[in-house]
Amino acid sequence: MSEPILEVDDLTIQYRTDAGPVTAVSDASFTIGEGEYFGLVGESGCGKSTIANAVLGGLDPNGEVVAGSIRYRGQELQDMSESELNAAVRWDEIAWIPQGSMNSLNPLETISEQAFEIAKAHTDMTRAETMEKFRELFEIVGLNESRIDDYPHQFSGGMQQRAIIALSLLLDPSLIVADEPTTALDVIMQDQIFKYLDRIKTEMNTSMLMITHDISVIFESCDRLAIMHAGQIGETGTTEQLYDDPRHPYSILLQGAFPDIRQLDRELATIEGHPPQNIGDVTACTFADRCPWAVEECRESAPELEPVSDADEFHRGACFRKDEIHELIESEGGDVTSYETGAVDGPSSN
Repeated sequence: MSEPILEVDDLTIQYRTDAGPVTAVSDASFTIGEGEYFGLVGESGCGKSTIANAVLGGLDPNGEVVAGSIRYRGQELQDMSESELNAAVRWDEIAWIPQGSMNSLNPLETISEQAFEIAKAHTDMTRAETMEKFRELFEIVGLNESRIDDYPHQFSGGMQQRAIIALSLLLDPSLIVADEPTTALDVIMQDQIFKYLDRIKTEMNTSMLMITHDISVIFESCDRLAIMHAGQIGETGTTEQLYDDPRHPYSILLQGAFPDIRQLDRELATIEGHPPQNIGDVTACTFADRCPWAVEECRESAPELEPVSDADEFHRGACFRKDEIHELIESEGGDVTSYETGAVDGPSSN
């Protein structure tokens, strides 16, 4: 992996509530290299968007980084003020493609005017220079450059999404945080958007933190990924490692829940139960009560994110049974679709 551009180290984030502090992210760690697309995947509510908001300094007022650090090119971000983030980080270093980005454009201003406002706030670019650059970016994302002076309502949903991507690239950021960038689009438009994102990676060497609940999107688009469950990162590695050799039970079940065109008759796995509401500090594996292979140790302490093998430090798993998980599945018939989760000791702990 290239030198890291973003380092998330033992990050814990809590939200203050009437019921007590809710831990949305617990001891999360990962790195993103220069020119690397990194995926953060997990079900809704697992903490993905909370991490994205923390990177950008956009946590809700009741949210707080209570432990760990976020470093961009070695500079810690979590303690920077709003003005410091605006001056040194946002847009020109780290840009954002928000979830539901089609609602993020100002309906009362043309796309070009919104681009110039970004440039005026963060650079000394003239209007002419901004428009020249913006036309080039429209071409990269597949929009006719003559449309830059249109209003958002004159664009289709897919075109609005591409306009948002063009805006995020305007100041040549080194890192883009894309939070569910294609959720509201049909599958054909999703495919087109990811082709444009691949082109950006090739032509501009931009890094990306791509956040989604769809692991198939990550497998297709990213170099490496981290899989989250209920605030914890369960596994990290290359797309090939987590596709061919997943070691965390959640990784295995999540992958089994998505259809495979090569196995059209395969029954899909389900992950029963609901994520826990983590009030206070997290001291155990948050997947234990939903895991078919959990043992008592899983409920007594939180496993560390450790290398799967001595040969590769980048493939890491946070599971006490990661070294034996494939043998456990094979000994029980090799079918991950038939388990009832939530057993006290798991089906193979006796």
